[in-house]
Amino acid sequence: MNSIAGRLLRGLLISSLVGGAVLTIMVIYEYGLLSANPPPLWKTVREITEHVLVPFGVFLLLFGTGALLVVRRVEGQLKGIAGDVRQAAQELRSYQTPPDALPRELTPFTEAVNELTSRLAAHARRQEAFAADAAHELKTPLSILALSLDKLPAEDAAPLRAQIRALSDMVDQLLLLARSNAPDTAQRRSLIEPDALARRIVAELAPAAIQAGRELSVESDHPAPFRGLEEAVAASLRTLIVNALRAAPEGSEVIVRAGPGANLAVIDGGQGLTPDELDKLKARGIRADRAPGGEAGLGLAIADRIADSHGGELVTCQPAYSGLALRFPAARPA
Repeated sequence: MNSIAGRLLRGLLISSLVGGAVLTIMVIYEYGLLSANPPPLWKTVREITEHVLVPFGVFLLLFGTGALLVVRRVEGQLKGIAGDVRQAAQELRSYQTPPDALPRELTPFTEAVNELTSRLAAHARRQEAFAADAAHELKTPLSILALSLDKLPAEDAAPLRAQIRALSDMVDQLLLLARSNAPDTAQRRSLIEPDALARRIVAELAPAAIQAGRELSVESDHPAPFRGLEEAVAASLRTLIVNALRAAPEGSEVIVRAGPGANLAVIDGGQGLTPDELDKLKARGIRADRAPGGEAGLGLAIADRIADSHGGELVTCQPAYSGLALRFPAARPA
């Protein structure tokens, strides 16, 4: 019995045993039950019953009932606050327990939790500000490098320009990840339609697919809307599509499927990643060497972090088919 109610009942039981023993000794002494001329046995039993058992039993019943009611009330308050905290956690926003929401004895605990959440929120704001400043500072030298490449022959500049473009895209993704984890994310989230988002990104990447000799199409399978930062989710989906175009055999088709539910899947004709392989890529940023160029690792790790900040996850589509999928919690009905 590790609950408060269990401990209370255990304490009452011990108190009743000790109190009953003390009262019994007092009754025996008061009425001379152990003297040379003790009263009859029936009188002894009646005295103990009337002066010990009955009043003590009534006291314990009333006291125990009142104490349990108080415990249940506090438990209900704690469950209510726990629900508010859980909702705040799902929306990635800080939570401050109202000062009068719980009994005064719990004030040190609530103040400590409030201070913790305040510091975490301040830390998240500093991290977002740092990421924004770092992205801005990195953009400038990347732009200068891109301009400097114009002085090189076209055949030498092309691969370097591609690497600079990839690095610039990575900086943008890191900035979107920082914004996804910001404490005010809930206020900036909107309702995202998976089908509309998939069609927009596919239209954007269609020229790259044609240039790579792959087909790129969209399928809709009863998609459900979800809430989030659309550009952050779009960046994650864009990463999956670019990796699929790189991994798929030439002439094959890459399918972006919206649904079922709040899911976005990218299906390719490559070998795909097993759950264990995907976990390694997400955890360590290891390069996916099976894909030409081997640049999938960090991009997939960022895509997974963005999905996680939205309450979702990046998963493999195996064994059903080769590909990866972003899964999000569907938006609650209004």
